Amino acid sequence: MQVKCMMCGRKEGITEEHVDYRKMQKNPKAVYICNLCMARTFHEAKEGQKPHKPM
Repeated sequence: MQVKCMMCGRKEGITEEHVDYRKMQKNPKAVYICNLCMARTFHEAKEGQKPHKPM
């Protein structure tokens, strides 16, 4: 099944082993975020919570 990432627009093919396969099969217009964008947003959120170091 071909899906498109909501954040970057990259098209990926997912198989039945993928975590979001059943969600996308039931509702093709459901939001899909690729692993790269998921890791990027997780990293940015984690870095944003750290206190800023004084210069």
